[in-house]
Amino acid sequence: MTLKLGVNIDHIATLRQARRAPYPDPVDAAAVCLGTGADYIVVHLRKDQRHINEKDVARLCKTFPGKIHLEC
Repeated sequence: MTLKLGVNIDHIATLRQARRAPYPDPVDAAAVCLGTGADYIVVHLRKDQRHINEKDVARLCKTFPGKIHLEC
């Protein structure tokens, strides 16, 4: 059995929302994770979108097709 590493980047967006700033950027965080060995990125899209939002999901899917595990 081959193990895969998925990295959850929800809290990157949590920091961004708390700062009310455009950073840190979840797409940048995903690039770092995937560039250093992660097999895929995990995000949880909540109805209230208090962390990851629809815009983030669209950008992540466009930038890293096939590497995003979306949980709703």
